[in-house]
Amino acid sequence: MGIEGIRKLDFTSLETFLEQLESAVFWWPYAQEVLRRHDLLVGEFDPIAGTGGTYPTVIYGDVVVKFFGYTQNWQASYELEKAAQEVLMQSDVLAVPKLLASGNLYANRWSYLVTTRMPGESWEHAELTVWQREMVATDLGAQIGQIHALEPQTGLGDMRQWGELDLVAAARKSSFPTHLIPGIRAYVASISAPDMAFVHGDLMERHIFIANGRLSGVIDWGDAAFQERHYELAKLHLDLFDCDKQLLARFLEASEWTVTADFAHKALVYAIYRQAHGLVQHHTMDVFFKLPKLFDLEKIATIEELADILFKIE
Repeated sequence: MGIEGIRKLDFTSLETFLEQLESAVFWWPYAQEVLRRHDLLVGEFDPIAGTGGTYPTVIYGDVVVKFFGYTQNWQASYELEKAAQEVLMQSDVLAVPKLLASGNLYANRWSYLVTTRMPGESWEHAELTVWQREMVATDLGAQIGQIHALEPQTGLGDMRQWGELDLVAAARKSSFPTHLIPGIRAYVASISAPDMAFVHGDLMERHIFIANGRLSGVIDWGDAAFQERHYELAKLHLDLFDCDKQLLARFLEASEWTVTADFAHKALVYAIYRQAHGLVQHHTMDVFFKLPKLFDLEKIATIEELADILFKIE
């Protein structure tokens, strides 16, 4: 039929876009056209919609089609994720999706990426034992250690290009302890020189895939950036690991991470930055959303104390 025969991808509001975001029925005609273009429409599989993302995805067999459009920053998101996928191609042993194709629909009003599908299921649905969680944390550390060593390239996000992020306003839109927010500017200002690396930036429970109790892949590279290394820990530890320091220690050891005396301070500073930058990237963001269920935040007197409670490794 070709793209000309499919209804145009026009949405009248963010609400109407979000209504269709996880609809396989809605996005399948467009995914079918993309797969046909690149000779990837092979076999007979039921299309499955990805869930929980900022942009719509359609899974077809062992292939994933991700569409970028409508949102204010969609073009930058597309270029960034494409650049990240190209960085990952420096190694053929990483447990990450492989970029198969990319392109545009409707005279560049929508773009897409086509990648391989990771085997297994997400951490969110895997029902891991304590031992398996530790093994996956170790596997993940080894993978991320290799990924941090990759050479970035033009087109990747760089923290030094962000301009002025309003860290205080962003913290107020999160579960960061309200009584500690006035001290954020001074706390962040005392940070040491950045340790730059190519980071994933969003290591949360939907993006870590597991098969037979071991890591099988890391998906969704839309938040990847050339960034301070500790930026990686915000979603990893505060979300994926539920602030479990045993898992964090396993990860750090496997990744050969140099834990400095100011490790906890750096980790919290860049979690604050992650919150602010996340609000620029996504519809919503709360890096600290699990904290109220894990800690009595009102009893934490200073930001320094919060950093130690969350990240200090003995």
